[in-house]
Formats: sequence, structure tokens, C-alpha cells
Amino acid sequence: MPSRRAVEWINASAALLALGLSTLAALRGAPLAAAGVRAPAWDGPGAVEPVDSPAGGRALADATGTLIPLTHRARIASGSSLADPLLLALASPEQIVAFSAGASRARDAYRYAGKPSVDATRQLEQVIELKPDLVLVNSLGEHARVQRLRDAGLVVFDLGPMWGVQTFLRNVSAVGWLLGRHDVAREFAGHFQARLDAIAQHVPRAARRTALYVSVEANQLYGGTRGTSFHDVLEYAGLVDVAARDFQGWPSYDPEQLLMLDPDLIVTHTGMRSTLCEQGQFRTLRACQSEDAVLEVDPRLLDDAGIGMLDCAEAIHRAAYPEVKPP
Repeated sequence: MPSRRAVEWINASAALLALGLSTLAALRGAPLAAAGVRAPAWDGPGAVEPVDSPAGGRALADATGTLIPLTHRARIASGSSLADPLLLALASPEQIVAFSAGASRARDAYRYAGKPSVDATRQLEQVIELKPDLVLVNSLGEHARVQRLRDAGLVVFDLGPMWGVQTFLRNVSAVGWLLGRHDVAREFAGHFQARLDAIAQHVPRAARRTALYVSVEANQLYGGTRGTSFHDVLEYAGLVDVAARDFQGWPSYDPEQLLMLDPDLIVTHTGMRSTLCEQGQFRTLRACQSEDAVLEVDPRLLDDAGIGMLDCAEAIHRAAYPEVKPP
């Protein structure tokens, strides 16, 4: 089972792991070469493609079906913490006029210094003053707020909700098209996917430990499984998500369901082990009987449904399999 040192390593080094992952250079080179991975450009299922616009030229449909013309963009504002690192990787500094409001709270916040941070869907006047010719958002269904930006004359591309690796890679593809850097985005996505695939390639399927993501809020147990970034992170880390057989999305569990699932490892947010395991009914969980089997992860890392999934999967893998060394 993972050692205390390995568990603590997740939080202690999470920021260090993330430092290079906001640029394309960090996703290629030594780590891939060491793993013996050849990383082709990504053209996976769901890769976005431009279409002919009724107004002429080529355009890209966003998550709402709105066609956004593909033209040179000189002033781009990010209204999404998931889009922030993509702009760092794919846009030139001169093109970026603002990052999202969450940039100042990011694990690598220093990378976003020098640019204003705005809440694009709530600070309409501030966004208008920046005069962007493109605003990137992940609306999560808040279409009314997106429409306010459009009604103000702004060009908005809604990247839509983020559910895991495939939606993130489609976002990379979309931003690449919008910035006129589709080939660079394909390479970026290809290296990201290859790094994920390499994490647990040395752990045989039959030897993989079972795991479960669970969080406790107001005495209610919440999970994240098939169709979410939590599931993808567990699977790429070389673990078997025990909830995936019977659940999907973000289920709420009753105590009996959690006791029935009873995984080898529990992955949760920092500080939540005691909240979960000190409840009498859960002390019999295998993971709760060993302090090292509940992996507590900084929520800024664990809840990241974008580029941080790679950091998170690598960190959890090392904590879950400290005795297994890659070839």
C-alpha cells in the first residue's frame, strides 16, 4: 500500500508538477523519450473541424451551435480557468488581453501575472472596456450570461462543459483552430494523450488496485465516475474505478453503497480523510483502516478538468504504486 511519504508527496509537489504543463514544450521531450513513447498529432474521436459559413469563409461551431468565423484574432480574453493555460500554450502574449477571474487563484498563478483577471460572465463592463475580438468561456449551461456578452457586440466561443480527457482535447483542437494554430494544437494534444497513456503502461491490468473518488459535503457523499475527469484521472493513474460499473456522472452515495464498493484506495480532497473515516460506519472500509490508503489531493489539482488532469494522474499513480518502478 502507498506510504505516508508518497501520499504527502501529492500535495507537496503538485505545484512543481504543474509548472511546465502550461506550455507545449513541457509536454514533449525527455519524459516522452524516457517512456519510449512516440506521440503523433492528435485526431481523436470528436476532434472539431471547421465548416463553410453561410456568410462566407470558414467557421467553427461552439457548444451552443453558434458559428464563429475563423479569422485573425488580435485581442483574446479568457473567461475560463480551463482556457487560461491553453492561451498560454497556443497564443502569443500580445494576443492575450485578459485571463479568467480564477487565474489569480491557480496553482501556478505567477504565470498569469501582468494581465488583468476578469469574470467574463459577470463583469460585462470590464470585459467590454478590454475590446476583445474573441472571448473564450466554458459556460456550464449559463447560456443567458453568454448571450449578454454577445448582445453587447462581443464574439464569444463557448467551449461547453468539461467532462474529462476527451472534452479537454476537443477544447485544445477548437482553440487551435480559432487562433490559426491548428497544427500546434494537434501536437500539443498528441503529447498530452501520449503522456497520459504512458503513466501506468508498466502496471499489468490484473495487478491494478481498485479506487473510488468520494467527497463529503454536509454529511452527503458525492462521487465522480464514468463521464467525468475524476474517472479519467483514476484510470490513467493505473487504478480501477469501482464505481464505473454501476454509476456514471456525479452520483450521490448512501452509506450502504459506499460500504459495498469498498475499494483498495479512496481519492478525496485535502483534509477530508478524517471527515469520512472518523464516522463510525465507515471505519470498516479497507481504505479507512490504513491512513496511507486515503489519498488526499489539493482540490485545485483534483478538480481540474483541463490540463491539470495529467499532473493529477501522475501524482496519484506515484502515490498508489510507490513500489512499482517504470522500466
